[in-house]
Amino acid sequence: MDDLANTNAAAAKPRILFVDDEPRILVALKALFRRDYDVLTADSGKAALAILRDGDVDVVVSDQRMPEMTGVEVLRLAKSLRPRAIRVLLTGYSDLSAILAAINDGEIFRFINKPWSNVDLRQTIAAAVKASTVDHVALAVDEDPTEKVYIPGIDDVGTLILDDDEASRISLQSVLGRDRAVYPAKNLDEGLGVLERHKIGVIITELTVGGEVVIDLLSALRQHHPSLVAIVLTAQSDAEQGIDLINRGQIYRFLSKPISEGLLRGSVNLAMRRFEILQKNPAQTLRLAAEAPPPAANDSRGMFKRIGRLFGLTA
Repeated sequence: MDDLANTNAAAAKPRILFVDDEPRILVALKALFRRDYDVLTADSGKAALAILRDGDVDVVVSDQRMPEMTGVEVLRLAKSLRPRAIRVLLTGYSDLSAILAAINDGEIFRFINKPWSNVDLRQTIAAAVKASTVDHVALAVDEDPTEKVYIPGIDDVGTLILDDDEASRISLQSVLGRDRAVYPAKNLDEGLGVLERHKIGVIITELTVGGEVVIDLLSALRQHHPSLVAIVLTAQSDAEQGIDLINRGQIYRFLSKPISEGLLRGSVNLAMRRFEILQKNPAQTLRLAAEAPPPAANDSRGMFKRIGRLFGLTA
């Protein structure tokens, strides 16, 4: 009877799959989490995919740099095999191309650097497990992203362009304005003004606008307006900011300037469809939950308070 009780207790635990080609890392992770979770380990991408084909998991945590298959590739395939599973990338270096691929292809929940803090890693895994409990609704769509599909009640929702380069704003508005309302803003205050006056489903923003980094803005919006879909369109490239965009902003896409008209329109069409799905299924926003923004005491410009008043003081 005791063995049966222990088996049932183990079965009730959330299942975490750790993927790393270093045995000592897998041993350390298993020791850290086996008390609270049913821990599975794989020493390669191929082994991880075999486990995923064999059974469901709640969270997949993969190292990035591995022989034969990178962590981003593992998580991209995990997304296809087990779409309910929450995906986390764990790596010992900041590779910009891997970070961007994690955003655009893997749609990962968090990016964690090695060596990790046990406290922080425990908190991240706990948040990922909580997110995995939400019944999964497909946030991707199969339609041709280059074709705009009329969505009742959503086509009245606008797109905010946040960019301090006038030529860029004009170009983006010219392309996207054919499909739906587009509101340009050249600084954060103007952007917040647009959000106050109009219903916005998608925000397209530069990394830095008017000399201010937009990560705090995106972080606050993620907390208070979690169905808003963010796309970063930039001429800049920065690995550390890319990590922040994942962990604190949960952005949908990271795109580089110059951008083709087809890719731009397709990305915004898909983003707007995602906004519609999140509006209809608000519980899904938990699967996109970001790290908490800095304390309000650090809000010298009053941005967080302003966003809190606009969308409600709780996410």
